[in-house]
Amino acid sequence: MQLSRKQMILIVTLSGVAVLLLIGLLIFLTYFNKKEPVPIEPSLPPATETPAPTDTPSPSPSPTLTPSPTPYFLPLVPEGAATTPSPVPATPSVSPSPAVTGSPEAAGIPPTPRDGVYNDEIKEFMAIGTRNGEAIAVLLVQVLPPEATVVAIPCETQAAVYTLGQDAKIERIDAAPIGTATARAETAREGCWNLIWAVKNLTGYRAPAYLCVDFSCMEAFFSFAPDLTADGETVDLDAFTRMLNEPDEERAESMAQFGVGIVQYLGKASLWELPAFRKATRGAFTSSLSIYELLRLMSDLKKVTGFTVAVLPTQIKDGVRVLSDAAVLPF
Repeated sequence: MQLSRKQMILIVTLSGVAVLLLIGLLIFLTYFNKKEPVPIEPSLPPATETPAPTDTPSPSPSPTLTPSPTPYFLPLVPEGAATTPSPVPATPSVSPSPAVTGSPEAAGIPPTPRDGVYNDEIKEFMAIGTRNGEAIAVLLVQVLPPEATVVAIPCETQAAVYTLGQDAKIERIDAAPIGTATARAETAREGCWNLIWAVKNLTGYRAPAYLCVDFSCMEAFFSFAPDLTADGETVDLDAFTRMLNEPDEERAESMAQFGVGIVQYLGKASLWELPAFRKATRGAFTSSLSIYELLRLMSDLKKVTGFTVAVLPTQIKDGVRVLSDAAVLPF
């Protein structure tokens, strides 16, 4: 059958449109499949040189008000090696000491003791909840369907925490609560990096990715999810606010149970409900994962039937909260 000129033009036009749509789809998927890996910490600031001694006596300088951490070593796990639960070292006591000498190793902080992995076999990330810039929920999550493990770290726990300047350069290192790490950076994204580095300095575990929610959206969120439960109890905005005012380890466990409740609720949500969820959390949710990885993660979380929740135990030592000697990471 011979086609007319109009039919030929129509076929060529439709073919061209189809090709353009295909190219556009590929560009769209490429753009939204970008992953933003958490970078390795930049170098510590150089130490200031101590002047050479002279015969003229001079008054002793006052001790610095910004303490540096006492050198200590974290448990290193070779990449690819089978891991078994190992004790997490308690945060060392901190006293004023000379300025850092320009490298993490010199400060007793080995760089990247363990990189997490996100692939078809294992899913690991840090879930962060912030209020007024500071993290008040710090959860380490491992997803291995049909099981998932959530480990909460009390955000008051002291660790070696960086203060970041322009381009996330380390300006200072202090002994401070890990929750303050998100507020010690110029952007929310760099604050999440900083918290991952602080948890690495505290436990030896470096999360490979993060999901962060600012709790300013919770009123809108509960209008989307009125039937959310955590640890068998229904949670509304008032109950959630009470959780935020709980002390230390108790709040850490409540935040872990609340996170499990959110995952279970979203696992039952219909696809057409997700735009409402996006609207409720607009501007409050950030992640280092690509759109594709987020969708894959949500798909795997829907397959999880059992959650193990733990809180790393802490203790008060010299007036500050530090990890207990009995603290153990399960992964």
